[in-house]
Amino acid sequence: MTVYLALKHKLPSEILPRFFAKVIRARLVSTYCHGGIVIDDVLYESTFEKGVSSRQFSFAQDGWDLYHVTNLDNQDVMQRFTSVLNRPYDWFSLLAFVVPWRASVAQWFYCFELCWYLMYGTSPHHRVTPESLLIGVLNANKNRPVGMVY
Repeated sequence: MTVYLALKHKLPSEILPRFFAKVIRARLVSTYCHGGIVIDDVLYESTFEKGVSSRQFSFAQDGWDLYHVTNLDNQDVMQRFTSVLNRPYDWFSLLAFVVPWRASVAQWFYCFELCWYLMYGTSPHHRVTPESLLIGVLNANKNRPVGMVY
């Protein structure tokens, strides 16, 4: 089965989620406001409301860019996801984008941290952005080691 990094560029229609998505995009200087991993028709993500969870995903769904990750085994990703299912959203870690030091709660994940964990099997020790995930996908697809990306 194919594994995709899914990055959302379309803003939500609801007022409060739309506001937070705009803040995230502005702070990260990114087109993307949310991320997850897609396998088959399932999106594995971390949201403020549900923490680490999954939901149905349609490949025809508007507002997402999908990047095929060639070096991932879906069973490894599923095993990692199961190990962190229902963990809380790491809102505390978002402070790392405001203050000059890394703040985090171990085993909590914001969306891009969860993508990193599902892709590499390690909790990140740096700020994870959509672009750092994309660099990892590009390197993996070229069969290069990922290393640390900031």
